[in-house]
Amino acid sequence: MVQALPGDPARVIAGIQATPQQVAKVRHTMGLDEPVTVQFWRYLENLLHGNLGISARTGDPVSSLIGTRLPYTVELAILGTVFGVIFGIALGVLAATHKGKITDALASMVGVAGVSMPVYWLGILLIVVFAVDLKLVPVSGAATLSSLILPSVTLGVFSMAVVSRMTRATMLDTLDQDYVRTVRAKGVAERVAVRHALRNAFIPILTVIGLQFGTLLGGAVLTETVFSWPGIGQLLVASISSRDFPAVQGIVLTFAAMFVIVNIITDLLYSVVDPRVRLY
Repeated sequence: MVQALPGDPARVIAGIQATPQQVAKVRHTMGLDEPVTVQFWRYLENLLHGNLGISARTGDPVSSLIGTRLPYTVELAILGTVFGVIFGIALGVLAATHKGKITDALASMVGVAGVSMPVYWLGILLIVVFAVDLKLVPVSGAATLSSLILPSVTLGVFSMAVVSRMTRATMLDTLDQDYVRTVRAKGVAERVAVRHALRNAFIPILTVIGLQFGTLLGGAVLTETVFSWPGIGQLLVASISSRDFPAVQGIVLTFAAMFVIVNIITDLLYSVVDPRVRLY
């Protein structure tokens, strides 16, 4: 797909002042003068040896570029997920236990708004309000811990909305089960009954949390760009703009691998949340 973009990557890398001979030399060095199938086969061969290639933009190994930027992206995804899980579950439980009331309606409105708002729009809105007008947090960058607040909230709002909607749906189904009615009939406090229901309803919620975390790892591109966050999402944008094929391929491969790993870990956590899963 990157190779289908308009423009000559060799020309972009060599510079607008480069001669045709210099551009041809860059094209040959990058292997762009060979068929796409040959380029892809060579890439797979290098990949089997753990070699992601050399960045055409910086001249550094792609693996080192990713290794330098990856911790920032993981940090942002973790904080965004934590924010989304805490407030999402709280909103979902609140809505389920107050079904049909104003609290349920407000929680549902928050969920719909969180899913509907574009990430970049929310990020810019938060910057204008809390960084420019109120001057409570930095506008961008990663110089201080407070720089994490706005991008984490921006990422977490979407996760919060998805988690809250799933929590509400699963809790409504679980609260109608016979064992919950039995607990209530015995005079147990409502918060205890809700806690038991939440644990039994947690597997679908855990699935959504895992998917959201994997999505945030690979979907923080817009957020990192808006907040100038030095993660691999921002690196991906810069690499696409400069037609840096090796860097783009390495970053996309990293995103895919992290998503698969997160989903495997999520599946393994099922047995921790619900011991009955171990029987199958």
